[in-house]
This record gives sequence, C-alpha cells and structure tokens, in this order.
Amino acid sequence: MKLKFLEIDTNKSKPKATIHVTGKLGFNMEAIEFMKLENKSSYLLATDEEKSDVFYLLETDNDKKAAKVAKAGNYYYLNVADAFEVMKYDYKTFTIMFDITKDEYEGKDLYVFTKKREIKRKEKSDDIL
Repeated sequence: MKLKFLEIDTNKSKPKATIHVTGKLGFNMEAIEFMKLENKSSYLLATDEEKSDVFYLLETDNDKKAAKVAKAGNYYYLNVADAFEVMKYDYKTFTIMFDITKDEYEGKDLYVFTKKREIKRKEKSDDIL
C-alpha cells in the first residue's frame, strides 16, 4: 500500500451570498473576487422552474429588468427584494445564505446561487427597561 496524503485547506472560504433583512443580496469578499463585481454594472436574475432552491445571475450591460450592482464600503450588493418576494424567500424571518458557482449560458458567465441554509432571525424586543 502506498498512501499519499492530500493537503487540505480547512480555512479556505468559498464565494457566498446572503439575503439581508432589507432584501438586498450581499456578497462576501470571496464572491466579490470570484464574480469580479468591481468591474460589473448589472445582472439579470433568473429562476429554474424545476429547482426552487436555485437562482441565477447573468451579467448584462443595458436592460431595464436588470439589477444594478451597488457598493457600501468594501462590500457589493444587489437590491433585488422584489424578486425574492416573487420567489417566496422569507428573508424578513430568515437570514438566507447561498453558495455561488459558475456555469455558462449562451457564451456568457452564469452565476449559480444554491441555497445553503436559512437561519431564523432573532426577534427584536419592544420592551423598554
């Protein structure tokens, strides 16, 4: 027997996105680099009729139905709350996270967002001490 042990990087982060309570889709630093968001202007959002836990982003230059890439500090986001409501994502009750991978559609990069998990948001207390 001749074993070869692989070097595993357990600290490596992957491209991820999260729907915030406002409905904005925020990206982690790995996703910003992976998608090269600093060079992008807008994306079309698509769903898959066969998979409810997946959606897609396709870069576009000029389309009235596209979401514009916005920046707050070092982070990028898309304001797509309306689309998430149509998709029935309960982002006001849950923090919803996605893994991001890349595919191709008609010769263009297509980013695939696969729902990883939902975490129930903590309820705010209205009590005054």
